Amino acid sequence: MHFEKSDAYLQRALRVTPGGAQTLSKQACRFPQGAFPLALAHGYGAKCYDLDGNLFIDWICGLGAISLGHRYEQVDAAIAKQLNTSGISFSLVHPLEAEIAERLCAIIPCAEQVRFCKTGSESTEAAIRVARMATGRDIILTVKGGYHSWHSWFAATRDEHPGVPQEYEELVWPFPYNNLKKVERIFTMECVAAVIMEPCLFEAPKEGFLESVRDLCHQNGALFILDEMLCGFRWARAGGSEYFNIEPDLACYGKGLASGMPLACLVGKAEYMKHATVCSGTFGGETLSLAACGAVLDVYEQHDVCGHMEMVGSDLIDCFNRLPSAHEAGARMEGYPYHPRVVFADDTAHAKMSLFLEVTAAHGVLLHPSGFNVMFAHTAEHVEQTVEAMDLALRAVARKQERYGQLIQPNPFRPVT
Repeated sequence: MHFEKSDAYLQRALRVTPGGAQTLSKQACRFPQGAFPLALAHGYGAKCYDLDGNLFIDWICGLGAISLGHRYEQVDAAIAKQLNTSGISFSLVHPLEAEIAERLCAIIPCAEQVRFCKTGSESTEAAIRVARMATGRDIILTVKGGYHSWHSWFAATRDEHPGVPQEYEELVWPFPYNNLKKVERIFTMECVAAVIMEPCLFEAPKEGFLESVRDLCHQNGALFILDEMLCGFRWARAGGSEYFNIEPDLACYGKGLASGMPLACLVGKAEYMKHATVCSGTFGGETLSLAACGAVLDVYEQHDVCGHMEMVGSDLIDCFNRLPSAHEAGARMEGYPYHPRVVFADDTAHAKMSLFLEVTAAHGVLLHPSGFNVMFAHTAEHVEQTVEAMDLALRAVARKQERYGQLIQPNPFRPVT
């Protein structure tokens, strides 16, 4: 498999684009450059083509944004209908704004009102702003090692945060996931506005952990916010709040909400959402994305999308972890079926992941070092083909095959482990 056009595109992009990509996790440095596709041309269902015409089973899924599949017909039809019969952006509100908000309120337990925006980062920024307005406080608690946005309030939690004043560090306090004692200790020291956290990522919450954090918030006059960017429309329609039966005060959604179209939202109880009027954007009511969201909601009503994702992802994890080559390479697949990842156990994990990615790509499977995503278009056949490619890659890792591509660089927001 050759990647000449990908490599040529990268040089072109680097001249006009910082890092060569508009999204940090899509930068060429995150992959084994020279032995991996760096740009994609088109896709359909669970597969996509790169610039060189190579075909791949896609397990990155637009970093989780593709919940149903590339060019899913029902979604495309809704977008085309809206474009051809009505338009995209208007000088006043469009009825789709209320219509889709009503539908989200009907399926998300905590949602009494909805504020639309375009990105997950905007959604979490809105949640923090609302929490501070509602409580009159400044301090935010968040899980160490998680990710909520590139915005300054969250970037301040990182060891290095160029462009973010050091004073911001005093406003956001990280705590280890599943460490309730640390959360309790911070609450005794600080007047907290909110805790914002993903319900889970790869590690399961300990029994009572989520409920205890919520209770601590309410006992101390703080808001409990769930970032459902990854869990929403994968673990369940309403995400981790539905999956774990835990109702937050505010919740943030994006990614799979419109199966690839740029749409995110903040939802929550009306007593807090009244402050969300300060969160405003020209494209909040853009209708193509809202129409796409409506079609996505239709598909979830017609099919057990999350159940299918669970079945496919569970099969993938089980098949991988039964491979003798996985043990030989010191690898395991962990996490929930909707968003698993491969982990290499020793101090050579970085080099092993680089080789693993380039060999799976050479056999038609597109993976990301930070974890994979499952979409409705994936089938048992895709799992079988993927496991075959992974087996070959693990064998290459076990025998310490020489790499052709460059060593991948860690994501500063979510390091490869």
